[in-house]
Amino acid sequence: MKKINYLTITEQQLVDIRPQHAYQTGHIEYSVNLTPKNFKKLATTLLAIDKPLVFVLSKDEINNLPMLEILVKELGFQQLEGYLPITEVPNESLKVAKTITASALLEQTEDDYILLDVRDQSTVTIPAPEKNLVKLAIKDLADTYTQLPPNKTIYTLCGSGNSATTAASFLTKKGWQTAIVEGGANAIQKSQQR
Repeated sequence: MKKINYLTITEQQLVDIRPQHAYQTGHIEYSVNLTPKNFKKLATTLLAIDKPLVFVLSKDEINNLPMLEILVKELGFQQLEGYLPITEVPNESLKVAKTITASALLEQTEDDYILLDVRDQSTVTIPAPEKNLVKLAIKDLADTYTQLPPNKTIYTLCGSGNSATTAASFLTKKGWQTAIVEGGANAIQKSQQR
């Protein structure tokens, strides 16, 4: 797989495979955060099969490229253009993902947001707060995100923040305003117990 120069990025789909916290602290605008762990499960629902892919990674993820290259072929993507080391992206081109702490979410008094729980509800052990709650599993997000109100901030929630980061990256790419609930439902439960 060849290394891509940042200046040659045009219409490719950028797939940032770094962990959620690395993505949140600095990513290329409109990239989708799909870690190697969730790529196979979510890539075909959140990405277009017919558009070229470029993986964005840190040096720690370079060993994942052979496995991802095999998955790209297995899943039917038409073109894998290469990879782009995040260290070769100018700092001024990196965006910071918006986040909200669990305690700040619980203290919200306004109704100008949606709390989007992207967990598979059959696996939920810690319920989400009911205020402004919409339950929409991440596997169904690409088919139903247009039902979300475009004029409200979407706070994405999962168990610990991984899927919420993926969901927020997808929705942001589609034009929605998002913020990731830091620490997910686990953090909300801890805040409620204080």
